[in-house]
Amino acid sequence: MWCGWRAYGCMTLVAVWVVVAAAGPARPDPQAEPGNQLTIYVHKRSHEMRLQDGEQVLRRFDVQLGTNPNGTKLVRGDNRTPEGRYYVCAKRPQSKFRRFLGISYPNVDDADRALAQQLIDANLWADIFFAHVRNRTPPWSTVMGGWVGIHGYGGRKPVPFDWTKGCIAVSDADIDYLYDRVPLGTPVVISD
Repeated sequence: MWCGWRAYGCMTLVAVWVVVAAAGPARPDPQAEPGNQLTIYVHKRSHEMRLQDGEQVLRRFDVQLGTNPNGTKLVRGDNRTPEGRYYVCAKRPQSKFRRFLGISYPNVDDADRALAQQLIDANLWADIFFAHVRNRTPPWSTVMGGWVGIHGYGGRKPVPFDWTKGCIAVSDADIDYLYDRVPLGTPVVISD
């Protein structure tokens, strides 16, 4: 068997796969528009984010990242911005940083890494897995961290250095633009 953890963890994962297969496909997000191909791409190295509709770039944004931007997020408090494929899982119209678009960190790949390193157990892995199957917000109070998203500056002036705890910061005008156009379920691809 491919898993290297205790047998009870493997048995739990097998049970999860059986339940998922019986449950059928995830239901679509009711706020997503049919035919909408919006995707948010974040390139950490160039500090650039793009909102695209299919291949068409609708807008580019300058971003600031976690204070430790190199590599993917591993644990709460490492101040890294995650890398991988996520989706917008929460929208908060008011936050201390103006508005907040929560992303679905940790995803299943993040959970796989944490499980292999014995940072989480099979039950938390399953909670993260099912959240993603259902296109919901995954558990955010984990050893891996959570509450990662795209937000503004909250009335502060933009600064030319990375300052977040792992989130993606854009200007207040940019978060207003995104918030009004990006539905729940929009893919977010974060790369180095």
